[in-house]
Amino acid sequence: MYEGGAGSLYFFPTDKVTDEQARRWLREGPPQKRLWVISCLLRYAQWNDIWSYVSREEVRECFGELDLPPNLRTAWARMLKIEAPVG
Repeated sequence: MYEGGAGSLYFFPTDKVTDEQARRWLREGPPQKRLWVISCLLRYAQWNDIWSYVSREEVRECFGELDLPPNLRTAWARMLKIEAPVG
């Protein structure tokens, strides 16, 4: 789950974030920080690590606001059975 030094999580490629920080932001952080953590999880984390932090329902609830590239958004929408808007 961890990469290298100082207990930083591997799925935050640009910031040093600890397990405790990530879990706190998911629980009680500002909405933008929570969305950022979930976006990083879906972009960079391994399958089992994702679901140790968030539930599928939590991801579905904020899916439209996540920062994901179009191809990844489409793939996640399919996996989570989320209807993609047409247009």
